[in-house]
Amino acid sequence: MPELLNVNNLKTRLAHPGFRRYFKNTGWMFVGQAFNLLVAFFVGAYVARYLGPANFGLMNYAISFSLLFSFLAGFGIDTILNRDLVKFPEKQDELLGTGFWIKLGGGLLAAIIINLISFLATADILTRLLILIFSLTFVWQSFSVISIFFQARVLSKKTVSVQVFVTLVSSLVKISFIFLNLGVIWLMAVYVLDAVNLALGLFFLYQRSYKKSFFRYFDFSLSKTLLKNSWPLMLTSIAVVIYSKIDQIFIKQLLDATALGLYAISSKLTEICYYVPAIICSSLFPAMINAMPNPKIYHLRLKRLLSLLFVLAVGLAIFLFLVAKPMIIWLFGGSYALSVATFRVYIWSIIPSFVMVAISYYLIAENLVRVYLYMTVIGAVANVVLNLFLIPRAGLIGGALATLISYSLVPLSLVLFPAMRKRLKSLTYA
Repeated sequence: MPELLNVNNLKTRLAHPGFRRYFKNTGWMFVGQAFNLLVAFFVGAYVARYLGPANFGLMNYAISFSLLFSFLAGFGIDTILNRDLVKFPEKQDELLGTGFWIKLGGGLLAAIIINLISFLATADILTRLLILIFSLTFVWQSFSVISIFFQARVLSKKTVSVQVFVTLVSSLVKISFIFLNLGVIWLMAVYVLDAVNLALGLFFLYQRSYKKSFFRYFDFSLSKTLLKNSWPLMLTSIAVVIYSKIDQIFIKQLLDATALGLYAISSKLTEICYYVPAIICSSLFPAMINAMPNPKIYHLRLKRLLSLLFVLAVGLAIFLFLVAKPMIIWLFGGSYALSVATFRVYIWSIIPSFVMVAISYYLIAENLVRVYLYMTVIGAVANVVLNLFLIPRAGLIGGALATLISYSLVPLSLVLFPAMRKRLKSLTYA
């Protein structure tokens, strides 16, 4: 049986400084995100109870509508920045500064376009206002380059404390607003507060760690290179947002806000699970890149990563399917009981989603971003078509089925690309 490091025993591998470094980094990310998710999850359930399906659906519509244009906020450069910060540590200031200004410009552009289109798309004043408020978060996401930097340096421990602080402040503010009965507008404003707090926290963290600023660094030539390398990822992010959020847009348009509120519970519960592969893969991405000179180790690491994510997804899906009814009623209340059947279909989509996270990192590491783009376009087109066909015929269950089928088509579409077939064989025999 091939082993990742067959010349060493398990004890030696566990004591290896590189292994311990990546394991510790992943551990900090996982613990921090787990804490944030648990707190945000229970507070979010309290918010859903307070708002009720109709207002909760309206809030989720505004968020989903805004996220359709989120690709403009970063132009897809995040993963490219992560990769280049690992490969070219000597260009730290130029990469951070250039990335920051690209993302800031993109965030401003996204906010403007979102509100122009919402003005044309809906006459409802409340919906427009909710969209306006949430769109402001994109401007502050430019500071996420600092988080990307610490991930690339395998120093995620530093950002965990900031994220935990933001989560706690956000939760206390939401609970206070509910206690004061301030309503959906003020609760939506908390998203902007979260973005501002996170940006300031990351900024002060970087200043304290490195005693310098990267804002004055902007390399026009580097910006062209980043955008040139990232445009397929930007197009990919468009496709990803479409096949992950368009169902909520269609449900609001084809049914109503109350139906969307019921459906959004399934989406929210499932999206929480997506942080598991995201944390694992983002932390191990530097190790994947460093192993590329040795194809045997590289392919074996990828194979084990895929196997791990598949097993985790199956186990998690089975567990959540079984506890769906008591969990939803206990967390969200009896008014959301109709969400149970939808959730029991929707939850199985985490299996292809977990696997696809690892595949996406692999394709980016191999500079096969166009393949990734084509795969996500297939998923987006399938999701749009399936939603238009299934929602009018099967309601909320139709939306969940459309999600499950389209999500499954994305990783399966790898076999359609000749460039991938040989690589898949190499991975199989790793």
